[in-house]
Amino acid sequence: MKRAAGFSLLEVLVVLAILGILLALGIPGYQRWITRTELDRAAGLVATEIQTTRSAARRGEVQTFQTTANGTSVTSRGVNITLPTAKTDAAVEVRFQPPFGTIQAPSGSASPTTPVNVIVRSTRDPNLFRTVSVVSLMGKVIVK
Repeated sequence: MKRAAGFSLLEVLVVLAILGILLALGIPGYQRWITRTELDRAAGLVATEIQTTRSAARRGEVQTFQTTANGTSVTSRGVNITLPTAKTDAAVEVRFQPPFGTIQAPSGSASPTTPVNVIVRSTRDPNLFRTVSVVSLMGKVIVK
């Protein structure tokens, strides 16, 4: 007599139950990881645009980087760039002047102030944020 090959219904149900438990435990951690990764990407985009704005100023014209309060985009060199799943907390303007790409003093001020902080906050989890700081007059950018 030949024995039937395959899995019994009970074996399949046990495997499905184990998979369901593992997925229930793993999905929240995966979603947090995705949220942090998207936030890091948005903060990196802001930092890159600040550096690109400074580089453009070194080529001969005053260049501006701007954010708006609760804005989901930044303006760099006159170009509007959308932040993926993130927003900025406050309105910030950084102007770089030629020939070295140094930070220009805000109007009405005698000297530029540093650090200039841009807070990038996740739209998925408002408690998660990164701070992009321009920490020197020469435009050094740090993401915290």
